[in-house]
Amino acid sequence: MARSRDASGGPAGNQHEEQESNDIWICDFTDADDRADFARLMAEFAAEPVSASPQLGVAHFERVAADLARRAGTLVLLAARAESESTEGVLIAFEGYSSFARGPLFNIHDVHVTPAARGAGLGSALVETLAELGREHGHAKLTLEVSATNTGAIRLYRKLGFAGLENLPAVTPAGVTYFATKKL
Repeated sequence: MARSRDASGGPAGNQHEEQESNDIWICDFTDADDRADFARLMAEFAAEPVSASPQLGVAHFERVAADLARRAGTLVLLAARAESESTEGVLIAFEGYSSFARGPLFNIHDVHVTPAARGAGLGSALVETLAELGREHGHAKLTLEVSATNTGAIRLYRKLGFAGLENLPAVTPAGVTYFATKKL
C-alpha cells in the first residue's frame, strides 16, 4: 500500500482536522499494492446490496484499474485510518465541465468505505480531499448521483453540504437516483 503520499502526491500530511487520523492519497495504478487495493475495495462495493453486482469480482476491477490508468481526467483516491494496516476507502472521480459556471468540475462516480472502517470519517475525508484538490485547480463544483436506497451516502453528502438532497420523500420507488452538487 502506497501510504507515503498525500493527495497532492507529496509527503503525507493532514489536510483537514477531521482527517487527522486518516491517510488519503492518489491511487498510483503503476503500484501493484494500490492496484490490488483498488480492485479489492471495488469488488467489495459491488457485492454490497446497494450496488447489487456481486458478479463483478476482483478480476473485473483489475481490468477497470487498467482502463482508468489510461483515461484522462480520472482521479482515484485511496484512504485508510492511520492505525490500519490496510486500505479501507476508495473514491473515483472524473473531470468534467460546467457550462453554466464556465469551469471544470469533478463528478464523483463511486465512494466506498469498508464496513469495519465506517464511522471513522474516511468517507468525509475522501470527499473533502477531492473538494480541496478541486478548489486548488479552479474547479467550480463537485457533482454526484446517489441511489435513493443508499441512505448512509445520502446522510454523508447532506452533512458535507451537497445541494439537491433536501426534502426527499420518505418512501422512494426502487431504481430512483438523486443528483447532487456542491459549489467549491
